[in-house]
Amino acid sequence: MSYSQQEIAFNNLMVRNNATIVRLCMKYCGGNAFYFDELRQECTLAIWAEFKRYGLNRFRGDSAESTWINQISFNAIAVYYRNHKPQEYQSICGQFAPDYLTDSENRDDWKLLDDLFEQLNNRERVMFDHFLNEDSYATIAHIEGITEDNARKRMSRLLNKLKMLIHK
Repeated sequence: MSYSQQEIAFNNLMVRNNATIVRLCMKYCGGNAFYFDELRQECTLAIWAEFKRYGLNRFRGDSAESTWINQISFNAIAVYYRNHKPQEYQSICGQFAPDYLTDSENRDDWKLLDDLFEQLNNRERVMFDHFLNEDSYATIAHIEGITEDNARKRMSRLLNKLKMLIHK
């Protein structure tokens, strides 16, 4: 297989399994955009190394292709966390701050948003990120590998939880 054919085959493999990689990285990044990017890069490099070395020959077909990709990605994430100390938590407000929140009267709202974010578990943080990005239920369902109805229910539960936390 020539190098360009190998690149095309790898790109197709990554496109087919993008949701698997994103879901795994979101699970282990703790809602931190910096870690998400780092983990996604590590997974991509690990999959490329495996693919370049063996192609799809190592994939025996005993399971789904996404399971194979998931295992390679999980191992890459484990190695990353073993070799790197987590950096300081990056404020979600710094990642998503719209221009209208730069004045002083809205900074308290942004502090509240950060406090709420810290009280959520990883799955809720992922949904919170989708909420802040104004993703549709169809997009959330595709990325998370769930049904649209399940995405609606999770978002509803998250918003109810946030309301309860705000009114404490």
